[in-house]
Amino acid sequence: MNSSDRNYNVELTAEDYQKAYVEVAFLLDAFASTIDNIMGGNTAPVGRIAGRDTAAKLPLELNEPTLGEVVAALGEIMRAGFEFSLEGETLLFGRCILRDMCALRKIETGGALCRLFHAYFDGIANGLLCRPVKSRIVSAGEQCSFATAVQ
Repeated sequence: MNSSDRNYNVELTAEDYQKAYVEVAFLLDAFASTIDNIMGGNTAPVGRIAGRDTAAKLPLELNEPTLGEVVAALGEIMRAGFEFSLEGETLLFGRCILRDMCALRKIETGGALCRLFHAYFDGIANGLLCRPVKSRIVSAGEQCSFATAVQ
């Protein structure tokens, strides 16, 4: 049997998706905690490097974009799990799948996973803007806000 003879149609149930969601939450928690422990809490370089790598692979062509244009483009790409906007220099996250995963794992919002993700997000923005972007958590909870600056 060669690969063209295989049937790749898989029927997934809501239960299958829920199990995958729980597993991904567990794996992200383990990954972020491990990186946080290894790096002594300074995970920003890891996240930023990963984000810049992601930016280089995104199917986006933005000509001299502003931070607002980058955030809007990322909002469209990431809309399945996130809802965010830029208001002035504040990045607001309404819906956040990582916040939901933290709640599932009983992890405090704003911890290692959030810090790693936001460094990753900064790295993507940095890669698309070709300028450093740095965010700082202002508040974490049902809606998270980040002071965001282009340097």
